[in-house]
This record gives sequence, structure tokens and C-alpha cells, in this order.
Amino acid sequence: MLRLALAVFAVQAGFHAFTASLPVALSRAGVADPEIGLIVGTAALIQIPAAFVVGVLIDRVGGIRSFTAGGLAYLAGCAILLLPGVEPGGPVAPFLVARCFQGIGMAAILPAALSLVPRLVAPARRGFGLAFVGSAHNLTLVIIPPVSLAVLALTSLHGVATVALAAVIAGLAVLRLVPLRFASSGDESVEGAPADVARRRLGFAFRPSWARLIAIDLLFIIHWGVIVAFMPQRAEAAGADIGLFFVADGIAVLLVRVPTGWMADRVRPVFLVLGGLLATACAVVLLIGPTTTPLLVLAGSLTGLGGGLVITPLLIELSRRSRSADRGSAFSLFSAANAAALAVGSIGGALVVATWGFPAAMVGTFAAIAVAAMLTASDRGLRRAPVAPRQGEGVAAA
Repeated sequence: MLRLALAVFAVQAGFHAFTASLPVALSRAGVADPEIGLIVGTAALIQIPAAFVVGVLIDRVGGIRSFTAGGLAYLAGCAILLLPGVEPGGPVAPFLVARCFQGIGMAAILPAALSLVPRLVAPARRGFGLAFVGSAHNLTLVIIPPVSLAVLALTSLHGVATVALAAVIAGLAVLRLVPLRFASSGDESVEGAPADVARRRLGFAFRPSWARLIAIDLLFIIHWGVIVAFMPQRAEAAGADIGLFFVADGIAVLLVRVPTGWMADRVRPVFLVLGGLLATACAVVLLIGPTTTPLLVLAGSLTGLGGGLVITPLLIELSRRSRSADRGSAFSLFSAANAAALAVGSIGGALVVATWGFPAAMVGTFAAIAVAAMLTASDRGLRRAPVAPRQGEGVAAA
């Protein structure tokens, strides 16, 4: 489990090394906000169809090979940004192609890693296991964006791509050099788990019980698409430190996510999800006002708290409503929802920002969070009391 988490942390640098540095580099080169939103949002746009392909791939060839394919896509994206002549303010095409590969990588890495967790932990410990691996992704978001901004200041976007390339190679080596040891198939009897085989179309599985969970996630994540695409340059123009926002967000997620996984094994998920949505809504309200560094730190802490409380219970419930044969499709659909939300926030948000300004886009994300809260309260599965773990159940060695 530890090696899987380390691999996720390192490989995800192939995406998050550009979360803050790319918008800042483009803005400094005089690229307009709508164009920045298009470039940034391309990764999320590509992630949507890629997630469906990845879902089939995970179900057919397994999580480890799918994880490797995602890492190779990240390497391709970094290589394109390292080509001579690829500079911010220059031709847009190389950036769009690089973001396409980054979107493919993002579609593969986390779903592939999460699909392995039920085979590494006992059923009653899935909350902790999913939270532990997910926190590795969040740790990347804490460390890599500030590091990438420092590298950008010292060198260039080429330097950022070089650091990301090295991190991805290291992450793939951690996972592949020594095989993981699986304790089970992940199909142990769990209360409320489906007994039937999921229906497939074109190889992709889907269960109706997943739909509301996916919708909640999609509506919740829209705010992040707006923030990632437009907050870095907005903060820089106001003299605020956007790096501290990502640090605060990531630290809050790290502090909350594993305890949330522990609580999700013991507390009704609805309480955790609604609490996370409330925290995120408060952050959105703060970001509507003038941008200052203390405000960004507070808002980042709230978005991190919200993300930690919302995502883990949804992943646990999605795992409970699936089987190992279709869990890759379930987690990939979750990834597609994240991508769709980021695309709505970044590309769709570009139209709103250009017409009515950044505050109007944030108001729209507040409305989406409110709808997510209504869906959460109406889902019976999220109101279910979790099964208490039996003594002796724990995490398998990796």
C-alpha cells in the first residue's frame, strides 16, 4: 500500500507540475485569459473520453498496466513541452497536444491506483485504504505546484517539464520494479454490494446506482476548474501568493483525508459529504471578494477541508456499489466526472469570466454546490450506517 501511494505521489507530478506554473507562464507571456482557459481546460476535456477507454482497459488488463500507460502519457506531455521553440506566447498547438497527453494520464493514474486498493485491504478498511492512496495524490498538490513555481522563477517552463519528467520516471520505477502482493480479489462480501454482473456497452460497464454519486462529484468539482484556470493570474495581478493557496488546500486535504477515511468506515457518509460541501461553499464566497494572500490561505484551507470530506465517502460508496470486474469502469467514470467538471469550470468559465467577470463564475459554482447538497441528502446509500470493522482486519502488505 505504501509503495502504491509513493508511486501515485511521484507520477502525478506529470500533471500537477503544470497546475500553477502553466497559467502563470502563459499570463506572463501576455496570453489572454480565455486562451489560457482553453489550454488549461484541454486536459480535462480529453480526460472525459479517455476515462471511458481507461475504464475498459482497467477491467481487461488490470490496474498496474493501466497505471503504467498513464505514466507514459505524462512522459509524452513533458517531452512535447521540452521541444525547442515551445515557449509561452508562441504557437498554441504544442501546448494543446501536451495537455491532451496530460489529460490521458490523469484519466488513467488515479482510477488505476484506486482499483487496486480493494485487493490490498479488507472490506471494512476500504475507507482508510482509499483515503491513504488518495492522500498521496493530494500530497502532490501540496508540494509540486509551489516547487514548480520556484523552478519556473529560476529557469523556465522547460525546467518545470524536466522536473516533472524525472518524477514520473521515479514513480513508475517504484511501482514496477517490485511486484505488489495482493491479499484478495476485492470481491469479498460487503453489505449492499451488487450480486449481479454489470451491463456493458462497447466494453464499458455501468450501474444505475453510480449515477447520483457521479453527479454529486461533477457538481462539486466545477469550482476547482474555475479556480485552477483563473485564480493564478488573478492572484498575481493583485500581488497575492497563489502558491500558498495550493499549499493550504493540499495540507488541509492531507490532514483530513485519512481521518475521513477512518470515519467513513464508521459514520454515515451523508454527514461527511454535506460538511465538505458546506466548507467548499464558504471558500467560494471568500474568493468572490478582493484577492489577498491571507484570504487565499483561508480559502485554500476550506477547499482542502471540503475535498477531503466529500471525495473519500463518495469513492467508498462507489466501491461498495461495484465489483472487481467493473470497478475500473466505476472509478474511471468518477474520473470522467472530475474532468467534465474541470472542463465546465475552465472552458465554460472562460466565457463567463470574459462576459461577466470572475465573481460571476464563482457564483455559478456556488449554485452547483447547492444542487450537489440536495442530491446528497436524497441518496439512500449515503444515509446507510457503515459496517463496523471486525477485529483483525487490516491493510495487506505491499
